[in-house]
Amino acid sequence: MSRKEKINKNDEQKALESMSKPWIQKRTGFIAITVLSVALMIFIAVQMIMQNPEEWPRAILWGFLFGGSIWVVFFGFNWFHSLFRPKPKEEE
Repeated sequence: MSRKEKINKNDEQKALESMSKPWIQKRTGFIAITVLSVALMIFIAVQMIMQNPEEWPRAILWGFLFGGSIWVVFFGFNWFHSLFRPKPKEEE
């Protein structure tokens, strides 16, 4: 194997390792999703209340449903991802 082929294989391995690492920290991700879901809840509720002020309880319910759907998608994708990349076993 030539030197150039070794370098290319090493670069490929580094690229694959970097793609499997998380982009952001878990805590930062939770904060971002929380802010996004609360903002969506408020946005949906305000839009519905502006259209029909008498149905504000229904507007709040829809706000919670839309905000909660972000968390359902988040945890659903985490579960799906865990099927293909199980957590490494801890060494004792």
